[in-house]
Amino acid sequence: MTNQANPQQLFEHDGTERATYVRGMFGDIAERYDLMNTIMTGGQHHLWRRMTARALVRPGDVVLDVGSGTADLAMACLKAGASRVLGVDFARPMLVHGLEKSKRAGWRSLSLGVADATRLPIRDSSVDVWCSGFVVRNIPGLDTALAEAFRVLKPGGRLGILEIPKMEPSLLRPFAQFYFQRGVPLIGRLVSGHASAYQYLPVSVSHFLTPPELAERLTRAGFEVRDIRRLMFGTVALHVAVKPAS
Repeated sequence: MTNQANPQQLFEHDGTERATYVRGMFGDIAERYDLMNTIMTGGQHHLWRRMTARALVRPGDVVLDVGSGTADLAMACLKAGASRVLGVDFARPMLVHGLEKSKRAGWRSLSLGVADATRLPIRDSSVDVWCSGFVVRNIPGLDTALAEAFRVLKPGGRLGILEIPKMEPSLLRPFAQFYFQRGVPLIGRLVSGHASAYQYLPVSVSHFLTPPELAERLTRAGFEVRDIRRLMFGTVALHVAVKPAS
């Protein structure tokens, strides 16, 4: 078990230790991950994933879902009309649950495999959509992951990042911070039994980027940012971007 780690200290090193922790943490909480998402968001995470899929997917698309976990976003993309979805994650236990769910739902055009967002085993210019849900703030090499996304997307391909951003200044920010820093760890400890996993969540958010900062990183990676949707009073954001056609 990895639940004795100090989440704050994970951001003081080169990223290798954090990647190891994150892989183990998601393996530890895989069985309760879906339940925790539903409790933390009041069930809204399903709506956000459907919104993400509708914003990105066109009928017949080939989709790559990075950090697919238990495959909720991948299945939302299939419902939105994708012809095939490949979901990858570096925490194998999460994919086991995703595979079970997809089999129960009867999705034969969904494939799941173990892979790292910064080293994708995917051909250049081979997918129509690259998407992720609540993943990129956990990637130590974010710029490398965005470069990989750019590489595997076809010209004109679409990228979608659904994430918990670092909140911009607002009247609601203190209340959101209190919930993330106090409420989420308490709920997580009671539901998942993992002492540090949901202490890690608010720490990862505080070290992440605001929506404009993430948009700037996407632009630096070569993407054209088309839309930024702030959800749930700005505590969740969806970035939609496009790889230029030429």
